Amino acid sequence: MMDFRESFHDAVTDGSSAFADLIRTSCLDSMKSQIPGGDKTGLWEKLTPDYNPGCKRVIISDDYYPALASDKSRLETNKISRITESGIELQNGQHNEHDLIVLATGFRTVEFLYPINVTGTQNRSLGQIWDKGASALYGTTVPSLPNFGMFYGPNTNLGHNSIILMIEAQSRYLSTLVSAVLDARNRGDRIGIMPKPTRNEEFNDKIQEVLMNSSFADPKCGSWYKNAEGRITNNWSGTVVEYQEMLSKVDWEDFETTTGGGGVGLKSKGECASRVVFGSGKQETKIGRVREETLVSNTVLGLGVLSAVAAGAAWVYRGKMPKRLGLRT
Repeated sequence: MMDFRESFHDAVTDGSSAFADLIRTSCLDSMKSQIPGGDKTGLWEKLTPDYNPGCKRVIISDDYYPALASDKSRLETNKISRITESGIELQNGQHNEHDLIVLATGFRTVEFLYPINVTGTQNRSLGQIWDKGASALYGTTVPSLPNFGMFYGPNTNLGHNSIILMIEAQSRYLSTLVSAVLDARNRGDRIGIMPKPTRNEEFNDKIQEVLMNSSFADPKCGSWYKNAEGRITNNWSGTVVEYQEMLSKVDWEDFETTTGGGGVGLKSKGECASRVVFGSGKQETKIGRVREETLVSNTVLGLGVLSAVAAGAAWVYRGKMPKRLGLRT
């Protein structure tokens, strides 16, 4: 499953990939088979997106099309003008009476940690830090917030695989940061660790550059992956394995420290963490990662099977060949 879902990455990120074309074809074939005559009723046209697969969350369902094809249903795509005492009025002036209206308008996907209010150094709140859109170093730590970490933060959502695979990597990574803080405490020192603003900006600029060329950035598509300015604040730009590899070590040069002692509050010092953590300092801490994919590729497995079959055929044929050539009786 890990291998299969990882191979699905191109389908939801590259609208011109062969896998994306396969999704388009499969979805259209499924729709036309489950909604016969939809070309005459206009349902096919209404249900066929003009944006790339993956730009919105992919939902797998076996009753979506049959429900819309039912005589009990009517798909209305005109915009709503207002809600009245007895129903809904559309912008074209049409009024529909309803006994019950169910609102399915989503949730605050780009306001990470809402409604928790966190304040860091220089009395800066998380809302102020994220005024131009949420961002974090590797989706886990935030500048100006010492000893603060989070799971499933900005740009760690996936459109192709399990989020648990990302959180496992984050857990190992953040535990290593915690161990450095506890080690300092055991030595009678008090430190706070937070990412350097320049490193955080460099990291996020790089992934945004990749994301803006992906299906998630399709201008025809509005999704909960983006904020109001169109910045993709939710999704990771690569595969799970790429993320796990990135978080398989802590580069202490990514972080700076705050200091304080006794009852004194933490003060921003800006000293590189590599000079402070674990006593004399440490450039890097290797963590490793959980390997959930197969150790060899499907291609290698296929070649292995073919080799075994060929070897078996050669073994059987070995006894027949000399007889055919008259070399032995």
